[in-house]
Amino acid sequence: MATKQPRHATYNCGEDGAISVENRSSSVRLVEAEGDSYELPASPPTQTSRYGEGGLALVVEGREALWMKAGSEPLTCVR
Repeated sequence: MATKQPRHATYNCGEDGAISVENRSSSVRLVEAEGDSYELPASPPTQTSRYGEGGLALVVEGREALWMKAGSEPLTCVR
């Protein structure tokens, strides 16, 4: 059984800063350290740990989050 993710969490991505994630049940709002924000739907819709669309993806497992943006190295972040 998957661990329920907190409604609000900040994940430390080391030298790459941090990401803030607001869990909205069927989607997440992710804000990068630079201030860029993204609304990512669950993918597939029934999923509670994978979110993404259009070259963006977030996978949350336990205390780790993998943040992927097309054209950039994936970031492994921890809370």
